[in-house]
Amino acid sequence: MSWQDIQLHTFTAWINDYLKDRGMHINDLKTDLKDGVALLNLLEIISGKPIGKRWNKNPRVPNQKYENNQIAIEFVQAEGLKLVNIGGVDITDGNLRITLGLIWTLILRYQVNRGGSGDENAKSELLKWVQSKIPEYNVTGFKKDAVAPGSFPHHAALDSSKAIDNCDQGINTANDVLGIPKLLTPEALSNPRIDEQSVITYISYFRNADLEGKNRADELSRQAAKCRAYGPGLVEAVAGEPADFVVDTPTQDGKLEIKVEGPAGASNVPVQVNKKQGPGGAATYDVSYNPTTPGLYKVHVTYNGIHIPGSVFTVRILEAISLGGEGKIRVFYSTTSSTEKGRRDVFDLQRLLEAKKVHLRPDFEPWIAVDIMEKDDRDAVFKKAGTRNLPIVFIDDKYVGDFDTVATLEENGKLNSLLKFNERA
Repeated sequence: MSWQDIQLHTFTAWINDYLKDRGMHINDLKTDLKDGVALLNLLEIISGKPIGKRWNKNPRVPNQKYENNQIAIEFVQAEGLKLVNIGGVDITDGNLRITLGLIWTLILRYQVNRGGSGDENAKSELLKWVQSKIPEYNVTGFKKDAVAPGSFPHHAALDSSKAIDNCDQGINTANDVLGIPKLLTPEALSNPRIDEQSVITYISYFRNADLEGKNRADELSRQAAKCRAYGPGLVEAVAGEPADFVVDTPTQDGKLEIKVEGPAGASNVPVQVNKKQGPGGAATYDVSYNPTTPGLYKVHVTYNGIHIPGSVFTVRILEAISLGGEGKIRVFYSTTSSTEKGRRDVFDLQRLLEAKKVHLRPDFEPWIAVDIMEKDDRDAVFKKAGTRNLPIVFIDDKYVGDFDTVATLEENGKLNSLLKFNERA
């Protein structure tokens, strides 16, 4: 296991520890931040501030994803954090080195330097705290001396030759007593190639737990705090389609209760729960409910009668899947059409729209090539349109048709109304 593998795992776990407050979760740091949605939510959570700019909740096209991540970068800069050679395009393009650098900048400010005297002093202040807790170990740095588990009451009697076992006990005790997330595996924490940043991220939780008095919480509250729920069914879903999410609990025998409240006429929504055994005595629950009416739903998730982090979740149920094109005129096409008609339709549609000067309007997004879109986004376009026939025209995120349909609308004098010439010309 390389230092970068360890850091990737640690930073991903750190992000998820905060995103659980909004029912969100990432699996791959390189790809799951590309659209900016998770990153913008993370920034709001860790800063305690709204982004302050309108951003796209349903980015499907590359330009929207670039815009979201650029808004995120500008927010970070407005917070006074120094970013060197980092732009929104780097995050959208999946530049792992730059993404890791950005996440470390956030960790240093919002996790390590919580209420401290400055980012540049955050590491030394944290080290002083560690030294004050276990002075007998003469800790001089985070990497070399990382594994002294100060929260373990019998640490002095541990066999130093059993590093992995010792780390396992320390990590489990910290999680059980203080609710500190298991950002690192015992193998990673005892690995001589572990990076300093991963260790600092993990150790900062001990200091923060000490400052917050987390060790005074009762057992039931600690158990509920270690639960997490995540998935689209806790964020956004479509009416008439299953809304799914997952709940992870620390034990098999706790009482999990889920209640879904919908808008008027859709209260007490039935919920299906499938329990599975998780690792180390934990449990995982696959949850699904079927919202029938668009609107805002409330999802209550309690464990032994106590709300877990993020609960009560507010879920937006849409009338139909969103492509993020509300208020826009869009044309999806293929740059590699294999038929003469397909190529001709693109040319004729472009000529028709340009004759109406649609291409000069601010609500017209440039032609979007489906063959350069992510597969999930491309499939969403076809699903919403109900066809794979290109070119595809959407107005206000509603499917209008292909070229033949648009041409017929023009012949019948109905196209100008759809394009809302009087409102937008």
